Amino acid sequence: MNISPNLKVQIKIISSMYLAYGAIMVLRQMITILGPAMLADESLGLTKTDLGDFAAYGTIGALIGKLIWGPLTDKIGGRKTFLIGIVLTAIFVIAFGFTANIMILTIFSALIYCLKSSGWPALTKLIGNWFHPSRYGTVWSILSTSSRASVVIGTLFFGWLLSFLSWQTVAVISAGIAFTICIICFFTMGEKPSDEAFIAEQAPKEISHEQSEELKKAEENLSNHPLKNTNLQQGIFAFIKNNRFWLIVVMMMMLTCAMAFLDFVSIYLMEVYKLTPSNAAMVSSVFPMGSLGGLIVSIFFYDRFSKKSLTRILTINLAVATLAVVTLKYLPGFGLDNSINYMIAIACIFVFGFCISPAYYIPMSVFSIEFGGPHSATLVCLLDAFGFAASASFGFIGGRLADSSGGWDSFMNMIILIALISTLSVWGFMNAEYKASHKS
Repeated sequence: MNISPNLKVQIKIISSMYLAYGAIMVLRQMITILGPAMLADESLGLTKTDLGDFAAYGTIGALIGKLIWGPLTDKIGGRKTFLIGIVLTAIFVIAFGFTANIMILTIFSALIYCLKSSGWPALTKLIGNWFHPSRYGTVWSILSTSSRASVVIGTLFFGWLLSFLSWQTVAVISAGIAFTICIICFFTMGEKPSDEAFIAEQAPKEISHEQSEELKKAEENLSNHPLKNTNLQQGIFAFIKNNRFWLIVVMMMMLTCAMAFLDFVSIYLMEVYKLTPSNAAMVSSVFPMGSLGGLIVSIFFYDRFSKKSLTRILTINLAVATLAVVTLKYLPGFGLDNSINYMIAIACIFVFGFCISPAYYIPMSVFSIEFGGPHSATLVCLLDAFGFAASASFGFIGGRLADSSGGWDSFMNMIILIALISTLSVWGFMNAEYKASHKS
């Protein structure tokens, strides 16, 4: 089979971005992967409270990072952002591995999370530079799997290394692999095509009339975007004046909280379904597996439908996800055998992850490129920052609800409410996107 030169370039660019984002995600995950070994290292004197502080200050670092990397990426470009982000993150992972002071470890944790925030805005910039609007959904679906697949593979591989190497050595090895990927990307990742016709040649030949209207507007934005020649302040002001921006802010806040359900799943299952800790951990692992599955499926459907059809599909997805958590809450009261409850719980959690991941990852990313234009990286980081803030609040509130007199019932009521609002906000945003793309 003959592969066109342009397709070869696209494959090379996607592969480079996939590796680069995977490297950054694994570096960020190293703090979690190394945690148990660090806790067992008596020379550190580390406590579970310290590990919790690493995560908490890491979230703060990630939030600050979003506010820094967005405008910076719009200024220096996606390629430089990726290369700088990987190198600096790897350096601080090495420094993390050679530090015994708990306060410094906490600071390095926050810095690692801050530097990791460079990945998504870099992807946003590069996809906007290299691909036709008709490919945005497909490309984002492919690259979004990198965040899930890299964490799963990284956790298994580096967890295995920890069985016979010190945690300091494993930290250095992870950074060494990241440096290698950075060198590869230096030679394979370009900022934008040298041929201006490169993107136009990707335009689909046969599409519906409805999709044709939507793509026409998106193509006009490529050459003459409404925010062209605006500065950062003017760009942000344009965002906050637009109702679609606030609709997607609400949507991302709710969906980020829904994704954060993963942090509580294993404990919830262990206490409510009387599972052993190992069984609860295994069941909770189907959540990221479901998310990965949803993204893989979206590769084949997202760009094939108009925004009107996508509104229906994503809204139905979220409605099914809501039904899954409702079932999960009331399942213990059905009087079924424990083994049956176990299987149904697995199915519910898988379906929940499967249904919310396409809505969580793709619409925000596509919207940031199309609406943000020259400020696309800033926009995607702003949306992420709102999501991080909501997720942090969810962590504080969720834990306290689970410990309250209402216990896990109160917690699950909150999850159901979040799922319901997510459904409505996805419908509201996607419907607004449809109307905007067909406005004359």
